[in-house]
Amino acid sequence: MKFLMTLFQIQDYGGIINHAEYLTKGLKELGHEVDFRVLVPKGAVSNKKSMRGSNEGFTKLEGGTGYLFHQARGWRDVPKVPYVSKQARQQFKEDCSKYDAVLWHIPVPTLNKDNANITAWLDLYDHGSKNIAIIHDGNLPKLYPHLISVSKHFHAAVCVHESAYNSAEYLDIPRKLILNPFKIHGSYGLEFDQRDGFMAVQIFKAWKRVDTLIRAIPHVKPYTDMFVGGAGIEYRYMTSKEKCKPQYFDSYGNRIWESALKHGMNYLGVLENKTVLEMLQKVKLQIDPSFSKKYSGYGAHFNRTTVEAMIKGAVPMATDLGMKDSQIFKSGQNYIEIPHTATPEEFGGIINDSLNNQAQWESIRHNNLALLNRFDMRNVAQEYVDLVTQPTHFLAKGQPIKNISLVSACNKNLNFFGLPELAKVLSREENYAEDGSANKSRWAAISDGIFLPQKRTRPN
Repeated sequence: MKFLMTLFQIQDYGGIINHAEYLTKGLKELGHEVDFRVLVPKGAVSNKKSMRGSNEGFTKLEGGTGYLFHQARGWRDVPKVPYVSKQARQQFKEDCSKYDAVLWHIPVPTLNKDNANITAWLDLYDHGSKNIAIIHDGNLPKLYPHLISVSKHFHAAVCVHESAYNSAEYLDIPRKLILNPFKIHGSYGLEFDQRDGFMAVQIFKAWKRVDTLIRAIPHVKPYTDMFVGGAGIEYRYMTSKEKCKPQYFDSYGNRIWESALKHGMNYLGVLENKTVLEMLQKVKLQIDPSFSKKYSGYGAHFNRTTVEAMIKGAVPMATDLGMKDSQIFKSGQNYIEIPHTATPEEFGGIINDSLNNQAQWESIRHNNLALLNRFDMRNVAQEYVDLVTQPTHFLAKGQPIKNISLVSACNKNLNFFGLPELAKVLSREENYAEDGSANKSRWAAISDGIFLPQKRTRPN
């Protein structure tokens, strides 16, 4: 089979990079072909290979997309589609028609300022091949509600974790939980008494809560290996002498970052995935302090590094809200739980206890071996193949009509793009017959992507 992988251009790719690379590798190892395009809101671009800039920090996965990538800066030299151009859109759709499926890692453009009043993206989906939306985020109603305006063009939606799956409850696209792909084979790492310390690698976003770990580090026993990696906006605030946020100071007026460094934290910056995997073979714990009260309302939202730790024999630590109601990861069986309300002293105490509890560590490590097959890139790739080749009528499929706030959020986002709103749903009573069945004639205007002529769209 032939797959085209694509996404709308964004600023922070995060785990999407690793997902795309290992899914590509898994599909190729099964004998399939994979190509890649990035959609940009421009009228023209140059697709000449970049000769400027350093390749420092960039890497390439053997058997992956074939393009250099940086964990914070994305891919280099991937062919770009300037979809504001009608000619470019037509060529893109022509190209899409030659594939069995188009995999959309970002299925609709984001509310980035570069996308304001750009309407041309609506014309990208009708090409004759099967579209698969991949939902990486655990809060679809907030981030991508305008996906329902083009839902009729999608064969299915893949949700990569439980939070993503549950947040898409009202999405009118057949959806399936297919976990992130990983290369499972390789060294399992050292035994308990041959390891020490912990590692934490995150994008420094507010909801990643890296600051909670930073505050705990002064309470971890001395001479422990404490490795922290990653970058992002909150790192810049946390380390800035001039713009450090008030919440990144302790009660004594000291910057928590400086205190952590003084107590032995080893900050490694942005790391290649290869380096992360090598280090996970040597530490006892991998710590993911992230949680979002909004995301947790939809269920577990686990970090890729959690699975990478399992592969390399380290034991994951995660918050109760980050793993909330997970049917995959069980507290005490698959990970060590950190209460999201833990004080720095309590957080540090949990780390200290976990570093010394060999029985707990070995039990969790053993339990996690059984989970790894679900994440194997070949098994994950086969699930995508099956999704494309088999009927989807048996999969869960929601109805936006049952969530007025979702339709309202969709309309708000459409306004951002300069598009007219979908037919509005004013009340539940208006949309249901006396017997409780949906008023299909009214809802048809929405599900079929018919817009109310409330605004003029500018020609593209």
